[in-house]
Parts: sequence; structure tokens; C-alpha cells
Amino acid sequence: MLQLSQQQQTELQQKLSNDGFARIENILDDTNAQQLHECLCNLDYQLALFHNGAAKSVKDSDILALTPQEQQALLEDIHSYASRGVGFMYGRHSIDSTSPDALQRLYNNLNSSDVQSCFSAISGQNIIRTSAQATRFIGGQYLTRHNDIVEAEGRVYAYVLSLSKSWHPDWGGLLQFFERDGTPTKSYAPKFNSLVVFDVSKIHSVTYVAPFAKAPRLSVTGWFRTIDI
Repeated sequence: MLQLSQQQQTELQQKLSNDGFARIENILDDTNAQQLHECLCNLDYQLALFHNGAAKSVKDSDILALTPQEQQALLEDIHSYASRGVGFMYGRHSIDSTSPDALQRLYNNLNSSDVQSCFSAISGQNIIRTSAQATRFIGGQYLTRHNDIVEAEGRVYAYVLSLSKSWHPDWGGLLQFFERDGTPTKSYAPKFNSLVVFDVSKIHSVTYVAPFAKAPRLSVTGWFRTIDI
């Protein structure tokens, strides 16, 4: 599945060293990319959100069980945090033994000795675990500015394997990087079968997906880590 040539590995190492982020296109063969796309289109997702000052995951049925007034109050609370640059709302599926075969194969590949040796060489650190989750952003969803530093997990690099097809640039959903003062710098629009890797210290967001987006923003995301927990 995911496999970098020596040239790609060298280029990725140089870009991460110079800029802190890089994208590789056509990272998977067509068959695996297509299988993963179809898998992510049909997954069951939980809604990840920031509500009442805490990160939560809720089922669609939990939302539907609320009255219209309760749903509106929930949305207003979520948006009140987002207006201050805090929070997120998107679909999430943790990859485990119950996930579809295509996702389990990808997870095993990301945790293979070949891939971990590759990113150990690129980072100069001993990568021993790669975490992974499937994500889906639909109209009205977003991820506000943050970095991915979690020392207890030994995160070194974050990655986003994009599996969205024919994404229109006006639909939003950009992986946007920022200076510490909030000035936007580099951004990547979703592009099918591409892999973005970036240093966990980089401040980034997923910009608001427009309500008129005709397809979900689909990806597999996670971290290359030096700690196995």
C-alpha cells in the first residue's frame, strides 16, 4: 500500500526540514485508493465536537433524540466556542478490529516495519507506532486552529491521507497552516490519493466546509509516534 521511493523519502525529508510540511501525490496504487474511498463513503461515523468546555463523541441517534430546541441550543454552544477559536465538529471513526478490511490493511501497513523505518529515517527519531482514524467533514463542519503536540503520546509527525474525489476549491475544507500570530501561510485543498505530512508543532486547521459542498471531505489521519500506548 503506502510505500515511498528513495527519491520521495529524500524530498519529503528536505521539505519537512525546511518548511515543516509536505505533500506527496498518488501515494497509493489506484485499486487500494479506490477501495478506501468507497469504504470511507459507507462508514458509520460518530460526531466529534466540543461542547460544554469538553471534547465529546456522540452518535447520530443521540442528536436525533434531541428536540429541535435542544439541537439548536447544542449548535449555538458549539459555535460559541468556535467563534473564539476553540473546538471542532466532524465525523470520526476509530480504526480497530471491527473496521472494514480495507481500513485494517491500511492500519497494518502504516504500522509495518518498512513504513516506520522510513519515517524514523526522515525524522531522526524511533517511530514505533502509527495511529489512524477515518474522518468525514460535511457542510457546516470544521476544525479550529491548534497544534498536535501531545508529549505523552510521542507524536512526531501528523499525516492526512486525502481520499476525497473531485473536490471543488470553493467548498472549503482546506488543511490550512498558520504563523503563531494567526497569519495564514500554506494550505492544501483535499486531493484524492495524496498524503500531507507535517510537524506536530505546526499550527493548522480544517477550514469550514460550505453548506453547498456536494460531497464529504474524506480522509484517514493520525500521527507517527515514538511511544506505543
